[in-house]
Amino acid sequence: LQLVHAHTAPAPHRRRVAAAAAEAEGFAEEGNENYADVAARLNTLLEAPRMTGADLRQCVVEKWGRSYDVILRKSGNRMYLQVMWKFLEQKSFPLTEQEYMMQLDAVAEYITEWGVVDTVKRGIASAHYKGPGMTGGRAAKCIAIPLDVDLSNQRKGEFM
Repeated sequence: LQLVHAHTAPAPHRRRVAAAAAEAEGFAEEGNENYADVAARLNTLLEAPRMTGADLRQCVVEKWGRSYDVILRKSGNRMYLQVMWKFLEQKSFPLTEQEYMMQLDAVAEYITEWGVVDTVKRGIASAHYKGPGMTGGRAAKCIAIPLDVDLSNQRKGEFM
């Protein structure tokens, strides 16, 4: 039985691995022999598909040829990944490339933590080819990918 330490995990998983490791230490202190269950959970965290901001950008650029803005949006009881109509390569884009990548890294961290990496990849791949942009009038449209996320956990407040 091998226990993974938080500092050896990839950056997006460090918090969850640290929490699970603390739980495992609590089991050991209490004399509980259920170490195998905790180790299995830790291994599942490390084996789950991961996504970085660079990976997310690559998916978007491969699909539409531009570095579109990507955000998370809560609507009702649902969470969506939205590919917005503004893109890094346009002069009026409000973020620098560094700020844009920081935002994508944050979005990718949530996507990874929620376990919806494959959903996002499939959603982008199957989205309308024309992509986000301006309609004939003054309206703008985005691509919205629904995410199967349980918003009842402790991080729910971040999106209220």
